[in-house]
Amino acid sequence: MSFLSPGFFLFFPVVTLVWFLLPGTARRLWLLLASWWFLLCGGPEHLLSLLAATVVTYLGARLLDRCRGKARKAVLAVLLVLLFGTLFLLKYLAFSLSLLERLLAAAGLAFSAPALDLILPAGLSFYLFMATGYLIDVYRRDRPAERSFLDLALFLSCFPYLLSGPIGRAGGLLPQFRKPAPFRWESFRRGLLRFLWGAFKKLVIADRLGLMVSTVYAAPDSFGRLQVAAAAAAFSIQIYCDFSAYSDMALGCAEVMGFHLMENFRTPYFSRSIGEFWRRWHISLSSWFRDYLYIPLGGSRKGRRRKYLNVLIVFAVSGLWHGAALSFVVWGLLNGVYQAIGGMTQKTRDRIRRRLGLADNAPCTIVLQVILTFLLSTAAWVFFKAGSFTHSLSIFGAMLTGPWLTRPFSAWGLDLPELVVVTLAVLLLLAVDLFSVLRGSPRQAFFSLPRPARWVLALALLLSVLIFGVYGTGYDPQDFIYFKF
Repeated sequence: MSFLSPGFFLFFPVVTLVWFLLPGTARRLWLLLASWWFLLCGGPEHLLSLLAATVVTYLGARLLDRCRGKARKAVLAVLLVLLFGTLFLLKYLAFSLSLLERLLAAAGLAFSAPALDLILPAGLSFYLFMATGYLIDVYRRDRPAERSFLDLALFLSCFPYLLSGPIGRAGGLLPQFRKPAPFRWESFRRGLLRFLWGAFKKLVIADRLGLMVSTVYAAPDSFGRLQVAAAAAAFSIQIYCDFSAYSDMALGCAEVMGFHLMENFRTPYFSRSIGEFWRRWHISLSSWFRDYLYIPLGGSRKGRRRKYLNVLIVFAVSGLWHGAALSFVVWGLLNGVYQAIGGMTQKTRDRIRRRLGLADNAPCTIVLQVILTFLLSTAAWVFFKAGSFTHSLSIFGAMLTGPWLTRPFSAWGLDLPELVVVTLAVLLLLAVDLFSVLRGSPRQAFFSLPRPARWVLALALLLSVLIFGVYGTGYDPQDFIYFKF
């Protein structure tokens, strides 16, 4: 079930109403059953995978609590093998076999990888990372093992963040389930506004830009350089609007029900470096890798070379987490290389700026750094979107060779009125994000307006979604980009 499917607009009000009416344990049981139903709508295999992971995590954490010394390490190792072994089998086995086939073919050996048709359960990567973080916290004795199966199951299953995050932590979520907040009108209206803003970003911007990006990326050689470069920039905006839209809707649903989830995006395209970009993009995943991979590898504590090696390892794993393809690994490594080069050239760049008379926080410096960061991230996103390494190279080749323009606007997958709509929508997004950077929370500013102004703006946003959203034949309301990760 998607946040934008008709079924959800019946499911969510019913679940929320009953949630606030029920007392105590019945509340949590109701939300757990509703969350399982939410996942079951996609097929029984999705729910069975979640149930298995929940049982392993619950029993494993209880066992970790009882073990001492080397036995604890052995139990943790077995649990991680079980969880990540399942992820490898379902998500990476086919990729690994095809890679082995290529390597053996290059060595002159014949090997044919079998065709596998394995189903990847919805949300698998997200709830396995939550389970792993929880188990490591128990192993480190940062928290005791959860005794209530109901609470642990709800932590891993709660429907707002189940399919695409944010990746929550037990320490932040379990207390909210045990002592849920009462209904508050303020939380209700703020949550609905956030959900509506997410729907605007998804339906009006992301899905419309997706039509153009898919058209150009399908045959880059038939478009001019500027058109291919524009499609690459459009994908940067598309994936931001698509994924941050899901996060906005998840946080909005949670806020209506009285929960507070981790912020997943903080205007990442206003970052002044790739390092800052990754502190503002998919924050729950970036912080997960920091706490459970980067720091255990040594972080920055073992010298400069080891620090950059650790960064490259983390981003290679991050790329592989996003998809079982070489292009995703290259995308991850490229972001790691950006940061390594940025760190190694920091002093040199500071000296050059001082000689040019550019202060570190001068508007000109900030604008140049923001533009450069956007261009670097856009170049990396080409590998993310292309689907294969060779197709990525063909896209870059189309940017560098051939005519500048070859086709009219209508050949981009969007006609002129649609281009006008998406341009105005992106400008609105830019204004809202810029307001967030310069003045603080746009929602806070919205609710400080007089009531008539609020109603006019809210209705205008709702009408823009209903009128200008991408609907109709061929549109899949479940097609959020991060659903497949």
